[in-house]
Amino acid sequence: MKKTILHTLLLAGAMLPAWSFAGFGDNNRKLSDDKKHKKEDTTQTINTTVAYDDVDSLLMFPSHDLYGAWDTVACHPNLFEQQFAGDSAVVYLLDDENCGFTMPTKGIITSEFGWRHRRPHYGTDIALHIGDTVGAAFDGKVRIARYIGGYGNVIIVRHNNGLETVYAHLSKILVQPGDNVTNGMTIGLGGNTGRSFGSHLHFEIRYLGKAIDTEDLVDYEKQELKNTSFVLYKSDFGAKYDLRSIHAHQIASKSHAAPVYKNAGGTHLVFVKKGDTLEKIARRNHTTIAALCKKNGISKNKVLRLGQKLKV
Repeated sequence: MKKTILHTLLLAGAMLPAWSFAGFGDNNRKLSDDKKHKKEDTTQTINTTVAYDDVDSLLMFPSHDLYGAWDTVACHPNLFEQQFAGDSAVVYLLDDENCGFTMPTKGIITSEFGWRHRRPHYGTDIALHIGDTVGAAFDGKVRIARYIGGYGNVIIVRHNNGLETVYAHLSKILVQPGDNVTNGMTIGLGGNTGRSFGSHLHFEIRYLGKAIDTEDLVDYEKQELKNTSFVLYKSDFGAKYDLRSIHAHQIASKSHAAPVYKNAGGTHLVFVKKGDTLEKIARRNHTTIAALCKKNGISKNKVLRLGQKLKV
């Protein structure tokens, strides 16, 4: 008996949320004029209807039982709340169905998961040269392969273990949606497209549309997985991975505290507010009075001025 699955392909003209593309790239050089005016793909909507056998449909789309759909429109379909059952889930990184793992590229990390330049950065940036080969991390099927906003030329692959991996800022895409890939297979070439300020690979790992810190799974120094399986706790998304939610919570809980800024050299600066002492500032910023004095070249008896900047 056959079922009909309706696929709606919105190629790059899709209206995607801005947060999906925020915060990519290094800050090594200014954005060139030609990139400022680069036009995105505006291909019109195409509707296709394809019939599959029941068994074939499950085999054709990785993790079909988890996702329940093969979405070729949304970059990161948010299925987390609907599909994440229970308090935790075990993701098997290597087993009989997931034959292996290969680093997408073997450069050093240039930027980690977290907030950067007032933008959430949901991936790990890995150094490479334009034209270097980029390989698939696990076996899987290409879901998206096109130019998308801040990602630039991007490939998204869904894997049998339920994860999706993202490869962004490519100079060239060598696969098409629907292609089957194996771990280590070259799928694109490194580049500097989209919101990027220097050639690198922006690499993400996601589960049901939500980003995970890749360093929780990958040992970049050894160029291998840390374990053969990974327990994903639902609470981790609110406490560790959902950067915007965490940031909003921190602002709400620390609204009484003096603002903290970070200068180009990486040093944090605080402004002295009414009632502040070195002891209060040290406690608030998880440091010591001695460390504050050393960083700022002052004595522990220094009288602080309202609005004074201190390094922490």
